[in-house]
Amino acid sequence: MSTRLSAPVDVQIELTQTCNWQCRHCYNFWRPAQTTTNLSQHLSCDNIIHIVKELASNQVPSITITGGEPFSRRREIFMLLEMTKKAGIHASINTNLSLVGKEDIEKLVDEYNNVSILFSLLSADAAEHERLAGAPSGTYTKVINTAALIIQRGIPVSLNMVLMRENLHAMEITARLAKRLGTRTFCATKVLPNTHAPDGTLLLSAEEVHWSLAELMRIEELLDIPVDILGCYPRCLLVGTSAHQRFSHRTCVAGYTTVTIGADGGVRPCSHMEMSYGSIFHEPLIDIWEKMDGWREGEFIPEQCRNCLFLSACRGGCRVNTLTPGLHNMDFYADPQRLTSLPQKCLTPRIPEETSDIVAKSIMCPQVKFRKEPFGALIYTTNPLAIMLVNHSTIDFLMNVAEKREDFDLFSFLEQSGARTEAERRGVKYLYQKLVRKGFLITLTEHERR
Repeated sequence: MSTRLSAPVDVQIELTQTCNWQCRHCYNFWRPAQTTTNLSQHLSCDNIIHIVKELASNQVPSITITGGEPFSRRREIFMLLEMTKKAGIHASINTNLSLVGKEDIEKLVDEYNNVSILFSLLSADAAEHERLAGAPSGTYTKVINTAALIIQRGIPVSLNMVLMRENLHAMEITARLAKRLGTRTFCATKVLPNTHAPDGTLLLSAEEVHWSLAELMRIEELLDIPVDILGCYPRCLLVGTSAHQRFSHRTCVAGYTTVTIGADGGVRPCSHMEMSYGSIFHEPLIDIWEKMDGWREGEFIPEQCRNCLFLSACRGGCRVNTLTPGLHNMDFYADPQRLTSLPQKCLTPRIPEETSDIVAKSIMCPQVKFRKEPFGALIYTTNPLAIMLVNHSTIDFLMNVAEKREDFDLFSFLEQSGARTEAERRGVKYLYQKLVRKGFLITLTEHERR
């Protein structure tokens, strides 16, 4: 059904099951009901060594350190950062920031300044945030002060607001706070069903989803702050709206480009899922990854989605976002009937936008790495993190000019591609510009400035 990768692109590593908050929307299935998690399960130093060796041997370019709250295991988180740094793997951290001290910030700045951080804030109103997060009084102030200090020291920080019915009204004021802090991105991500609220009482309605996405785009224009969502919606919910064009890059990546390694070593397609395909402590990562072929082949696509025009891009939405057990169920927000009422132009697949020619010559960025794939290659850099998938002809050309350290231009790139039609040539120009934009290609004028 879709491109099959030889290994994950990003691995979520749940360093620990311990957390000092009791978020109402928490998706950690191991969390005891009505209590914060204070469990002994965490990755040991030996576990971390084993995991990083597996990641490095499979050329996994990126990890996300999560939990639980990863800073509840201070020694282990810095060991993991050190090992991935030596292995050339980019690391980001998902944290609530409440346990991060000044000494931790200094260590991050001095030794791991390539790390990026994502923290959660449920509202710019302190009382509302602490109530929804199940956090002690005063936590809000601690988190905001810590975020400000980290940002001042130059570490990239993004803020994620988990949207539920109770805090939807606070989107703009929370985005304004993100703007004042100087966060890199303001993210607004829908809540998902979880074991602590299985009846869906926290979930947004379809109408609220449409409003929230429109509001997010309004905020982006009003405040001049980059915005994003960290989840995905079925295309049949978004097609025909401006949100479809803006957020269609978000699709389900479970078992497709990512996996989660739990604190018990279990490897799961998604952090929101309990189902494990094996333990990384007992099986090679690549063997477990191959067991997940069903995710890449569309095994769990709902029957109602299989003939949809948008199936290859949408993949049926989110397999967790249902209110009934089972992986074959429809996404809560899926609305296939909606497509029948839309004009044909809304149902036409998008093509790359018109591009202008780049006349300057380029060279390959020396930091680019290649991971051969059946369809071509994964190309990536880890400082800063950038990832792209390219086909055989493109990777052959790029590897050749990189090895010879040759410069080239768009026209030689077009000639090598074999593009014949105007649509094909426009697609190749779009690819070339994307390579430049992501930093894989450096125009000589830019290189000379460096």
